[in-house]
Amino acid sequence: MNPESSGVERESGGVIHSATDALRDDISAGRLSPGQKLKVTWVRETYQISAASAREALSQLCGEGYVDAVEQRGFFVSDMTTEALLDNTRLRAELESLAFRWSVERHSPEWRAGIVSRHFLLKEAESAMLENPAQAVRNWDDRNRAFHMSLITNAGSPALIDLIRDLYDKTRRFRIHAYLRLTETGALEQRLRRSAADHEEIAEAALALDAARGERALRAHINKPNGAS
Repeated sequence: MNPESSGVERESGGVIHSATDALRDDISAGRLSPGQKLKVTWVRETYQISAASAREALSQLCGEGYVDAVEQRGFFVSDMTTEALLDNTRLRAELESLAFRWSVERHSPEWRAGIVSRHFLLKEAESAMLENPAQAVRNWDDRNRAFHMSLITNAGSPALIDLIRDLYDKTRRFRIHAYLRLTETGALEQRLRRSAADHEEIAEAALALDAARGERALRAHINKPNGAS
C-alpha cells in the first residue's frame, strides 16, 4: 500500500478538515500573504498532517479560490485582483441584503437578541481598535463578522448563509489590510466612526423589522470603496 495513501485514510475526516480550516483561516486573516508559496513540507509540519493530506488540503483550497496551483512550481496563496475583489464585495452585498430580508420575515425574539449582543461586542472592539489597531484588528474583524452573520442567521437558508460566510472570509485579509494601512490616528478614527454609524443604522433597522431600510443600509455599507466593511 502506498504510505501516503494510507496517511490520507488515517487522517480522513476530522484531522484533514481541521487542518484545511486552519490553513484557510491563516490565509483569510492575512497571516499568509498573497503570492506566498505553500510548500507541502511546510504545510505538513505546520498543521501536523501527512504529506498526502497536506496536498489534499491544498487541492481543496484551490477549488475554493484560496490557493493557486501552478504547474511545475507548486502551490501559492491566491492573490485577488481589484476587479475580483469588487465582484466578491458586490455579490456579498446583494446576497447579505437578501438574507437579511428573509431573516426579518422570519423574525424571532432570539434573533433580535442575538443582534443586540453581537452589536454590543462589536462596539467594544471598535473602541479597542483606536488604542492599538495592529493588536485589535483581528478581534475586530471576528466581531464584525459575527455581527453581520447575526443579521442573517434567521434566513432559513443554510446554503445562502454559507455563500455569504465564504465571501466574507475570502476578502478578510484585504479588509484587515485596509485598516492596518491607516497609520494616521485621525484617518482610522474617521473610518471607524463611519463604520460604527452604519452598524448602528443596520441594527436599528433589524430591531424595528424594517427590511427595506436594512437592505439599503447593508448594500451601502458593504459596497463602500474603502474595502473595510
